[in-house]
Amino acid sequence: MKLMAKAWLRWLSWFLLASLFAAACVALATWQFDRRDQAVSKIQRMVENYDKPPIDFASIAELTLDQVTPYEWTPVQLDGLYLTDKELLVRNRPIAGQPGFLQIVPFQLSSGEIVIIERGWIPADSDLAPAVSMTPGMEQKSVIARVRLSEPTPNRDSPAGFATSIHLESLNELVGNQVEQQFYLRLISESPGESSAPQPLRKPTLDEGNHLSYAVQWILFALMGFFALFWAIRQEREYRRIEKDPNYTPRAVRKRKRTDADVEDELLDSKN
Repeated sequence: MKLMAKAWLRWLSWFLLASLFAAACVALATWQFDRRDQAVSKIQRMVENYDKPPIDFASIAELTLDQVTPYEWTPVQLDGLYLTDKELLVRNRPIAGQPGFLQIVPFQLSSGEIVIIERGWIPADSDLAPAVSMTPGMEQKSVIARVRLSEPTPNRDSPAGFATSIHLESLNELVGNQVEQQFYLRLISESPGESSAPQPLRKPTLDEGNHLSYAVQWILFALMGFFALFWAIRQEREYRRIEKDPNYTPRAVRKRKRTDADVEDELLDSKN
């Protein structure tokens, strides 16, 4: 009885460990489900807003982040001029394996607000410097651009004239002016146009990623932990029964398909 009690205490501790492992797996699966929901929401916003007619900037200028998020990818019409002396290049933005930069320039509206506009992509030369300068003119322009949400906080510093992320709070410090903090804009067109301009960025692919498959894998890992525990308990009980009863036939042997060799062995045993 003492041995049985000790065995059950040991298996109970392993059950608790398996439960903790399963809880961690479920938490990771939930995290992956949440990430998939976010990806699906972004895709849905793109599908709904990408080809909408432009709206006026004033209609979203005063919105909070939660309020402006449903407008992501929506085209916006605005008039003003570029603050060309505040131009920045966002580093480490390769396209199809070609290193390059994103050009961002503050744009001051006729009403006085300042918003960051991402004008497009500039390739890098062999020295990983901008291949060409494409600073826009300082004349009054009419611009159509898409609403984009702030990127993550930069994880490192950049030299003067460069940035590592379109993180609006950080850009506010780099630019030295109070820029719109809830969103920036990705250029579609500007009038009058420039003789040379950065390469426009293509429409992103509608890909939700592997979050769903990862979530399913974590759930399977949680189940496998309990399955391994059950298998180990059953194996130990089999070994104990074999030790106590020399005539006991293990389940694995009983379930195994009988072969000709097994029949011959039984006949020999009967004769002896």
